[in-house]
Amino acid sequence: MIDLDFEQKEIVCLIERFSKTEKRRRFIWNKFNGNLTCNVIKKYLGKCLRTNLEVVGPAFINGYPTEFDLMVVDAGSKPEEFTNAYNSESVHLVIEVKSHGTFSEKALKRIKDIFEDLTNECSIESVYLAVRESGSPKRKKTKNWIEITRKMLDPYKVFVLCDSRTKELYPNQWKEFVNAVNLN
Repeated sequence: MIDLDFEQKEIVCLIERFSKTEKRRRFIWNKFNGNLTCNVIKKYLGKCLRTNLEVVGPAFINGYPTEFDLMVVDAGSKPEEFTNAYNSESVHLVIEVKSHGTFSEKALKRIKDIFEDLTNECSIESVYLAVRESGSPKRKKTKNWIEITRKMLDPYKVFVLCDSRTKELYPNQWKEFVNAVNLN
């Protein structure tokens, strides 16, 4: 049996350790940090999936122009030749992954629009996973981005593993995320 609480801590620590190596040049390395985060999540999630599912990404859905961070597909599914585009019938879930949350309501609106399009056009569910996000503001005028993200992406599920300021782990978030993925 996998200890999902231990895995949550391990995931956060691993991503934090690797992304700190270039902290001075943080914005230059955003794509690297995003790729690192997706690969870590893919590895850990892959160990927790039902046997008939697998996680892939970055990937596309045939006929849909957006690249998705991660997708849960039927085990053994193959993308179209020369692409990372999967047939929509084999896609169970799309996962938007953020290393450090989203600090823009405009970006959250774009994410929700994509989630809605997937639900309406392809009947594919979507979830949002942030490894770190600001949830306990220190100053009164500072925004609680976890609260904002959950409100803006509602009714889609949002999972956050750790508070970016306090480094506090949010209990059971990885477990709830894994359970939500396996239900689709």
